[in-house]
Amino acid sequence: MTQATLEVPADAEIKPDELRAQVAELSRSKGEPDWLLAFRLASLEQAIGMEWWTGQEESWRRTPRERLPRRARVGRVAGSANGTAISVPQHVFAPDAHAGLVHQIDGRVAASNLVEQARAQGVIIKPLAAAARENSDLIQKWLGAIGAPADRYEAFGRALWTQGVFVYAPRGAIVDESLFYLITQDVAQGDHWHYTLVVAERESQVSLIDGGDADDRRAELPEAPLIHATVELIAEDGANLQFASVQRWHRQTAAISTTRGRVGRDASIRVTTAAFGADLDKQRIDLDLSQNGGFAEIRGLFVGDGKQHIEHVTRQHHKGVGATSDLLIRGVLTDESQAVQYGLIRIEPEGQKTSAHQTMRNLLLDDGAGADPIPMLEIEADDVKCSHAAAVGPVDPDQLFYLQARGIPPRVAERMVVRGFLSEIADGVPDEHMREVIDELVEIQLEPAKAAT
Repeated sequence: MTQATLEVPADAEIKPDELRAQVAELSRSKGEPDWLLAFRLASLEQAIGMEWWTGQEESWRRTPRERLPRRARVGRVAGSANGTAISVPQHVFAPDAHAGLVHQIDGRVAASNLVEQARAQGVIIKPLAAAARENSDLIQKWLGAIGAPADRYEAFGRALWTQGVFVYAPRGAIVDESLFYLITQDVAQGDHWHYTLVVAERESQVSLIDGGDADDRRAELPEAPLIHATVELIAEDGANLQFASVQRWHRQTAAISTTRGRVGRDASIRVTTAAFGADLDKQRIDLDLSQNGGFAEIRGLFVGDGKQHIEHVTRQHHKGVGATSDLLIRGVLTDESQAVQYGLIRIEPEGQKTSAHQTMRNLLLDDGAGADPIPMLEIEADDVKCSHAAAVGPVDPDQLFYLQARGIPPRVAERMVVRGFLSEIADGVPDEHMREVIDELVEIQLEPAKAAT
């Protein structure tokens, strides 16, 4: 399968005065409180004071510079009544299977609801802009609370977001079914900046499925869109927070996501990502285990084709005593697609009795595909259990022989091995319907590459 890739223009000049005026107008158009405008402008000043990545930084060294736009501009914000009616795509959402939903397209809220069982416990899921007006104290307390932005993209993301969601589970609330946030990428509107904030108070339990889907993945675009997603996950003491991101952006998109998680004492955060779209997809996941007894899990799944570049940059940061973290990434690559996994386990001197592990496995279905898994350990404590493993290779011929010897055609046998290889990740998504969607997307992604065999 061939894939057209647009030439990314040269680095855009940052015009501070224009951006300040645009941010102020954006905030005014959303009716935001004064403190949120101040937050946006402070983030903007941080971004202006930073530089774009150069490729010399360790976490950016393997990112293809020419395929990632380095620019910052406010995307168009749709009015509440403009455009045609927008329906929730049924292939990614089953209304009876979720506890709540927010669906946005181009900054416009297309759907929003929450079941009574969750509402009665004080659970919230609503567009971030609405939450800033209606739940101002909560948003002001938690927005940006995990830490300062790590780079210019993240700083601009805090200043320029045009759509986002707020999920909140108060102390002791238990939401059995997943909540769902869906963004439909309007490919005609260019760049998008998203902001997701999930807070699980003490002893609560909540899960959010974050879905991204393009309105027309085959449209020919004059310019490669940039999508940046800022995700902040906060699990207070004893809380259980699950977050899963499943994206199928337009194939010319350059997508960056920055996910930060803070794990409280005896709390847990589980992050699962599944990537199927975008020309370049760079996911950065940083989980902070500063409290005792915390648990963090990172799961990544992807299927690349054409000339896609799919990158995971992760950090498991341990400071608390007796905390546990585990990373598992599995990907399948066809055609000339490439993958990078750069994972760091960092254990501070006080992080005794830590158990931290990393596993990165890549399955190559074509000679032109490639992967570069790089697990790293920085350990300053002396009472820990750590491990790392990385593998790159083709489908096991013994597995194929076993299946073909039982009358299964070669193409079907390969597909069965691939699905089994990815199932450990897909099965961890906290939603049965989304597991079925991921299974379908795996089939769709593999089909063009193998249709001619």
